[in-house]
Amino acid sequence: MTSGLDEHGKAFHEVVDGVARALANVRHERDASFIDLPVMYPSGSLAVIRIDPHHDGHYLVSDMGMGFEEADLMGAGRLFTHSAPAVAMRAGVHFERSTFSLGVRRDRLVGAVSVVAACSQEAVQVAAFRLDEKKKADAADRLCERLFRLFTPAKVERGATVVGASNTPWTVTALVRTDGHRAVYEPVSEHPNSVASALTKFVDLTQLDHPPARIAVVRSKELLGTRLALISTAANVVEEGVSDQILERLALENAA
Repeated sequence: MTSGLDEHGKAFHEVVDGVARALANVRHERDASFIDLPVMYPSGSLAVIRIDPHHDGHYLVSDMGMGFEEADLMGAGRLFTHSAPAVAMRAGVHFERSTFSLGVRRDRLVGAVSVVAACSQEAVQVAAFRLDEKKKADAADRLCERLFRLFTPAKVERGATVVGASNTPWTVTALVRTDGHRAVYEPVSEHPNSVASALTKFVDLTQLDHPPARIAVVRSKELLGTRLALISTAANVVEEGVSDQILERLALENAA
């Protein structure tokens, strides 16, 4: 009986050891070694950390500027370089010329690899979030200018507060009041946070006795993927290029 349990435990340990080995991949080159880590950037690619032998028994650990390259590919390179120094300072890591790095002794290599990879990932995530916020602000400007033209400024309140059924006050990009109707217009990007925020707001508004019409304006329905069906449960979803007639008609429809 004991032998069977020991064999089962040994097999289990071998499985777990295999998982641990698979989480990281190492390759050695002439002057440095590279570790592929299970630390994912927003694009889905994994962080790679470089280790170089340094002086006096120390090692130099860096992300080789991969974080910057990831951010730059999405158009957020400048936002990355702006936020990365603060990320590095909090973690006690060096940041210079788009690269996170840290010089350590051998006994601190594991921690250094982990923290450099984490900093690289965090800086990219911060840059992606700020880029999304900028895109949303620009989209809000374009949307409000269009609504002012369609309905006149007197009927459009930008940054209005609308109280939902939960008594939560929501700030909406634009509230249009016309012919006894109310309509909420909100630009929504494909970023998961943007979709979740808009959906929470719209769902609460749908529970009102007399809910306003809800219009989500997106850059591309295709880019929303499966989130399109999700947000469509609480709002009419239209693309930025929709005609003025449709944008105006949605404000006059009875809200469901």
